[in-house]
Amino acid sequence: MLQKKRIHPLPAAGAAVFALALAAAPGFASVYTVHVLSVAMISYLCVLSVYVLLGLCGQNSFAQAGLWGVGAYLAGNVLLKTPGGSAAAFLAAVGGTALVAFLLGFAFFRLRQYYFTFASIGLMTILNGIFMNWEAFSGGAVGMKGIPAFSLFGWTASTEQSKFYVIFAVCLAATALILLLFRSALGRSFMAIRDNEMTADSMGINSLLTKSIAFAISGALCGAAGALYASLSGYLSYQSFTYNQSTIYLIMIMIGGTMSPVGAIIGTCVITLLQEGFRSLQDYMQLIYGLGVIILMIFQPEGILGGGRALYERLAKRREKTEAGSV
Repeated sequence: MLQKKRIHPLPAAGAAVFALALAAAPGFASVYTVHVLSVAMISYLCVLSVYVLLGLCGQNSFAQAGLWGVGAYLAGNVLLKTPGGSAAAFLAAVGGTALVAFLLGFAFFRLRQYYFTFASIGLMTILNGIFMNWEAFSGGAVGMKGIPAFSLFGWTASTEQSKFYVIFAVCLAATALILLLFRSALGRSFMAIRDNEMTADSMGINSLLTKSIAFAISGALCGAAGALYASLSGYLSYQSFTYNQSTIYLIMIMIGGTMSPVGAIIGTCVITLLQEGFRSLQDYMQLIYGLGVIILMIFQPEGILGGGRALYERLAKRREKTEAGSV
């Protein structure tokens, strides 16, 4: 039987407060801090794409950084080689990456369970090789330089603060759309496949098509992240879009929790704080991440969000018992 994970009001309220605090951050934070927050929000979009695929649909992919790169290079090519402008670049990145993900998903999802995961590792390797060697598309090993900042109707995001708010607006819109997806018929089809694919097939759900749509939505989020990153950094290199980066996105969602988009927010914040707070230990970060995930999966397999929800429900039950006993 399909078990739909509820979005609890407490995490949702916390996320709203966090969003308000984040929106106010450029008013008092340094330029460097604002840049770090912008990069973190771009990472959040990629982690949100993992949530759609893993948290909603139960499919694990290591190709998210590759799809992020597809979106970035599509946006870069439109901005540098066509008169389309930022809006056209953003739409090309989102739509193009979604289409690539859908077509690849339709082929790869014929593989079941961990076979798809293995195939996604191969896809990640292939995409990184394309970025490194296809000079006409990506600039090859030299990379793509001189990508202009986001602009619309004559206005240009020329400062870190203005770039921050462009990325922030996209993140808010993406989160709202994923929350709508969570409560939609398509979202319920995703969760039916996640809980029991055989049962979902018997209910008339086309699992191959549905999983491919999930991969396309995931790709669209990575494409949006890529377009924003291209305009934020102004330079693209194949070294940014690696298997290790895909692994970090997966670690982020595992740490935060896969039960709602709030888990993607928590995981992104935790890893970003670790990266910034322990820069002197960068050579050991993979070890730290690995140990952290092992410990978390042993003691709290549903992540920080799952642990918080369990504690909240336990305290609520204890309060109810106390109130019932005092009556």
